[in-house]
Amino acid sequence: MAFDQKIHLCAKGIGDDNITIMIFIFLFAGMFGGIAKAAGGAASTANLMLDIIPHDDMVRGQSIFSGTNSLINTVGTAFSGVMVAFFGVPLIVIINGLSNLYSAASELFIHVPRTVQQGTPVSVKGILHDSKEAVRTIFSDRCLRIFVPSALILNLLAAGPLTLVLPFCMEKGFSVDMYGYLMAVWTAASLICVLTLGIVKLGPKARFWVMALGFTGSVLLFALTYLSTKFVPLCIMAFLASFTNCAGNTIFNASLMLALPEENRGAILGFIDAASVGGTALSAVVYGILGDVFPLYLVFTVGSLLSLAPMLYMCFNPRTREFVLNH
Repeated sequence: MAFDQKIHLCAKGIGDDNITIMIFIFLFAGMFGGIAKAAGGAASTANLMLDIIPHDDMVRGQSIFSGTNSLINTVGTAFSGVMVAFFGVPLIVIINGLSNLYSAASELFIHVPRTVQQGTPVSVKGILHDSKEAVRTIFSDRCLRIFVPSALILNLLAAGPLTLVLPFCMEKGFSVDMYGYLMAVWTAASLICVLTLGIVKLGPKARFWVMALGFTGSVLLFALTYLSTKFVPLCIMAFLASFTNCAGNTIFNASLMLALPEENRGAILGFIDAASVGGTALSAVVYGILGDVFPLYLVFTVGSLLSLAPMLYMCFNPRTREFVLNH
């Protein structure tokens, strides 16, 4: 029996042939993507930004980067939809695979300046050592021990609803088309926010108050979003919540990157990224379990309001204010 026949036989034994094979593809793609990300994709990008962007312009620089990235993803998604309509799914999947191979090959010609640890063999022991050093550095720094734990707790409380928007819309009685409109509004708010912050240069006091009020205001606006029963008011609340949350996040992320010690920056960013991914997965599971027992809108609202405590502690802590004003 040929290899492809064995795959189809195995898939049929699990369930629908096409759906099962698609799941296999996504699992393997996710596995290799996760390995690439764990190897330092996000950490490398953040390191590069810190090295080439003046610290006074970190908020604007990160906003321009995020806005450009979001715009490219938005246009790319729309363009891919048009291409699928014209050429069909199989050909687009092949083109996507070839584009990834081209991207990987082009990276072979990128010159990366040597660092102290470059060339060090990658091992489980080394990863655990880096994680241990990252945790030690975080809790020994007067600012990081406020920023990082607060951010991870907020991620745990707030990430779950973002993964369950479709069942939330179905529970509200909205159609799939309305779900698409809601996600478009959500994305547009974030894009407009980062582009605005990329154009407007805020002073230290303005940065602090935009971060503090953006974070706390977004909690209340998200709660109103979840409690809304009509689609248009829900979209308006979602737009404002996404806009204010993005403003707070952009300034906070810029402050967090500036707070990282240069000698251990990569390890800390890697630890934060890994903890965030794990927290997002755990948050989705917890919200999903609670959503089977209670209405999703109620679970989302309670979770959003619970995030207010760590958010107020982080935003209005004197050390946070001092750091944002001085950087």
